[in-house]
Amino acid sequence: MNTSPTPRTEQPEQVLHASDAQAAFALGVAQQSVGQTQLAMASFRHALALQPDMAEAWSNLGMLLEDDQQWDEAESSYQQALQHAPDLFAACMNLATLQAQRLQFARAEASYQRAIQLRPQDPSVWSNLGAMLTCMRREDDALACLNHALQLDPDYDKARFNLGYLLMRQGHLREGWLCNESRPFPAELQGKLGIARWMGDELNGRAILIAPDAAHGDLIHMARYVPVLKALGAGRIGIWGQPALKRLLSQMPELDAYLAFDEPFAPAVWDTWVPLMSLPHLCGTTLDTIPACLPYLQADPARVAARAAQGMASQQALRVGLVWRGNPAHENDAQRSLPSLASLAPLWRVPGVRFFSLQSGAGSEEALHPPRAQPLEALAEPLGDFAETAAVITNLDLLIGVDTSMVHLAGALGKPVWVLLSDYKTDWRWMNDRTDSPWYPGVMRLFRQDAKGLQAGQWGPVIEQVAQALAALAAGSGAAAAN
Repeated sequence: MNTSPTPRTEQPEQVLHASDAQAAFALGVAQQSVGQTQLAMASFRHALALQPDMAEAWSNLGMLLEDDQQWDEAESSYQQALQHAPDLFAACMNLATLQAQRLQFARAEASYQRAIQLRPQDPSVWSNLGAMLTCMRREDDALACLNHALQLDPDYDKARFNLGYLLMRQGHLREGWLCNESRPFPAELQGKLGIARWMGDELNGRAILIAPDAAHGDLIHMARYVPVLKALGAGRIGIWGQPALKRLLSQMPELDAYLAFDEPFAPAVWDTWVPLMSLPHLCGTTLDTIPACLPYLQADPARVAARAAQGMASQQALRVGLVWRGNPAHENDAQRSLPSLASLAPLWRVPGVRFFSLQSGAGSEEALHPPRAQPLEALAEPLGDFAETAAVITNLDLLIGVDTSMVHLAGALGKPVWVLLSDYKTDWRWMNDRTDSPWYPGVMRLFRQDAKGLQAGQWGPVIEQVAQALAALAAGSGAAAAN
């Protein structure tokens, strides 16, 4: 889960003094509202050709350029809007958000302060500034901003969600879970399921359906609550989730049914349902009561044996899996992923290690043609299913990866796993400063980017630390180093 800024503000059609420019601007707004991006750009540019000082057109053009990832042009458009209309709040907010997303923190903070001067009673400005300060690890300032946003509007869910993210990262789980209930939620789920949502009351043998409102890694992470629900009195437990996890999670002994999104099912056979990410809150989880009995997932023995027979079995070398990139669609992927496979080059000098690529999707093509100096083995077939991936991981001695679903899978299987963490927007579940994880005790080790100094936000020092730890492990002098 990550901080969530307020959506950008479109400047509505206004009465302007140049009738032709006004018509072009109005047409652009209409086109923008229905997703006709290129046509809207042309309309706004036409309006600006007729009336160069039309701030609203500059502001809306900036939004479209930002969506098209033309960052410099977008920022210039917002600046043009503010040059012609210094009090245009929409342009000021959108500029601040863009600068924050580009990690231009000093400039973004100045823009947010300018927006605060324009609308000091608007909770969205304080919430967005608090979210950015959280990312900068100025946590006291962030708390002050987020609490002020909630003082201005106690019902402003975005500020409460951002506050929850910060509290959970600080280890204040009970308070953070409560705030996390304000997260953006797919409202259509309730209507589609048509059954009552579980709110933490006595289950008394009822059949409960878990509906994931998050990604693959989150479901793997939170599957640990299936036996918790059984202990709380659930009669039957089902998961309505991603198809790629069905074969793996169906093996959980306490799970009665796994219903993939792409297959029909009858919601009426379930008495109640619960959003996946609400389980820690409803089960009253604190830092001391995290359900962390490992392993809580198991690979299919036949698949494990098949992978071993394909050449993974080896007693002559340490078997290490590598994952260096995540899903490009993730909001923080540019920071959480390594730039390329070449970033791991310091690992290749460690003797006595066989490296296997567990990379799928973006970056997987790098494993097919690694540089000659990289002893990396691509797997015999694609990993299209998490049950197959679990069999591969079971054959490994260690997984090294960035923050993706793979590290959750290794942890849930009870396998040693080293996680490479970016400093910017570190996910809440890894908390602050820790080198271990209470979610995966005894098997997970965290390697973090520096937060300050010349090496802040750099991957090089992290990879060097991993290489040193791996050398000790491979040499047999650090057998406990994997955990």
